Amino acid sequence: MKVLRVLAFLLALCAAVSCDFMRTVAGRPTSAQIGQMLAEKEEREARARQEEEMRAEQERQRIYLADSLAAVEALSEIDFIKLKDLNVHINTPLPALYNVVLGAFSSAENAEKLVATVKAAGYEASPYQYRNGKTGVVACSSDSFVQLGKSFAKLREEKFCPAEAWVLVNE
Repeated sequence: MKVLRVLAFLLALCAAVSCDFMRTVAGRPTSAQIGQMLAEKEEREARARQEEEMRAEQERQRIYLADSLAAVEALSEIDFIKLKDLNVHINTPLPALYNVVLGAFSSAENAEKLVATVKAAGYEASPYQYRNGKTGVVACSSDSFVQLGKSFAKLREEKFCPAEAWVLVNE
């Protein structure tokens, strides 16, 4: 009976005394300390996420710069001719500012075959008509100089792309 009273007293004492007191007696962290540790952990994780996002953004910028430099390097080897400098007249409007000219054909059928070949390889291509009756073929048309460089570099690796391919600037 005496043991029961002591246990009841200890139980009442535990209920009356806060958990933090018991944690302190047991050498454990208090609620405030646990809250502070959780806040510090969340802050470290947030900083780690920010650092990872910054590294990812730097990598995206590095790749973009490398792609841009490769495009400029590829474009340095290309002949650019402005439409107004050519002594020809075109009946069909060109699709964009920069157009890679793959060839001109007396036969519209041959031009269409090249267009089909270029499209089958995954590139955009279209024919255009000269007033003299010839049909030209343009591919990788773009209003972006950088995009033109990227596309032209890939296009040059294709078997159907002639070494004499050039860029017609639609000005």
